[in-house]
Amino acid sequence: MKSFIAGVLTIIILGILGFVTFKATTKFMRKLTPSPSISASPSLTPYSSIKPSSKPSAEPMASTKPTTKGGLPIKSGIVKGVITTTTSHLTLTLVKTSTCPINYMTEIKDIKGSLTLRYELIDNTSFGITIWNNKGEELLQNTTYSGRSGTIKTISGVDYMKVRVESKSCASNNDNWLRVIAER
Repeated sequence: MKSFIAGVLTIIILGILGFVTFKATTKFMRKLTPSPSISASPSLTPYSSIKPSSKPSAEPMASTKPTTKGGLPIKSGIVKGVITTTTSHLTLTLVKTSTCPINYMTEIKDIKGSLTLRYELIDNTSFGITIWNNKGEELLQNTTYSGRSGTIKTISGVDYMKVRVESKSCASNNDNWLRVIAER
């Protein structure tokens, strides 16, 4: 009975020591790594909807006020210079398939600017494509394409397109037989 009581007391003492050690370690780690700030910071991420500017502007660039670890501001002036905006090349894959035959429908929303539709095919295959705008009007009637690659059509003045792609002829091996992309 004495050994049982001694065992229970040992377990309780070890539990208390473990808890105190855990709390002290946690407190020490919090002092080493302060919690992140809740304040918002400016984002410098480019968006694909930014249009290229042919004229540089001589407006001052926005500056942020960085601080030291102690919270004191770092003295810095406003940087003046030329602001130029560029837009990178956009490639959107609409269809890439090894399945033949297919009848595939997709939508493109929030279009900014013109899009050029292109295709890549393997030998002995062909496909048909139809494109509608948001009112249901055909921008491209059911047109058949064959050959290794080519341009389907450049479409502009719309912010929405519905595209149907269907196989017309399949080959004996259809590995990656069709790829339709939209480029800007």
